[in-house]
Amino acid sequence: MLKRELSPGVIEYVFEPKQGKHFGNRITALINEDQVILIDTGYKHQAIEVAMDLDKKHLKIEKIIITLFHDDHMEGLKIWPNLCVYGSSYYQDTLDRWTPKEEQHYFVPTVFVEESHKIQFGRHQIEMIRFPGHSICTMIVKINEEYVHIADELMFSNNGEPLLPCITKEDLKNQCESINKLREYMSYTFIFGHGDNIKDKSQIENAIENTSLYFNKILSSRDKISFTEATKECTCTFLHEEWHENVYK
Repeated sequence: MLKRELSPGVIEYVFEPKQGKHFGNRITALINEDQVILIDTGYKHQAIEVAMDLDKKHLKIEKIIITLFHDDHMEGLKIWPNLCVYGSSYYQDTLDRWTPKEEQHYFVPTVFVEESHKIQFGRHQIEMIRFPGHSICTMIVKINEEYVHIADELMFSNNGEPLLPCITKEDLKNQCESINKLREYMSYTFIFGHGDNIKDKSQIENAIENTSLYFNKILSSRDKISFTEATKECTCTFLHEEWHENVYK
């Protein structure tokens, strides 16, 4: 685990991918005096590492924001069963698709976000905004009018290389629409659930454009097409091309 300060009171925990993979993970911590709000928890073992680091500094987690209800964003809630958890009011739809019934009780939010929800946390101004795309329950999070955490709408390796969207056919059209809506937030520094932060507008635009080209090629083809065919107009090389098969599931 690596740890770095993005700005005063905004900390990022960075986890490396498994050997041979490019899919890392990140957890953001907002700190006010001795209190903390986490944006996502990562997997359980990652949450334990973050908890140990915060404990060493006598910092206490008060609230958790879950940007979408997939294991890599929420599994750490298992070690914090009694905290205030913000999440989309559409959380159940996602849990029913991907999480066994006997596990779902760990991940129920205590505060349901409909369209948007603002909180003040010391110096931090936080706004959670419903943003269905990669998942129907996705929320993006604006922080201090400086950062926007966009969950999995775009994904990168820890070295900044673009990852192919990992999405099923059911969500393809929604994410195609949602990534284009990201253009409304290009004055912000983008924080990702997976990948290094991006401030440069041209980099953000390039990522949106290439992902849109990939999605639109699939949506415009009545038959199944290959990864090579789907990406031939893109100006980047996506990692994890094996995820292309998920689009047809």
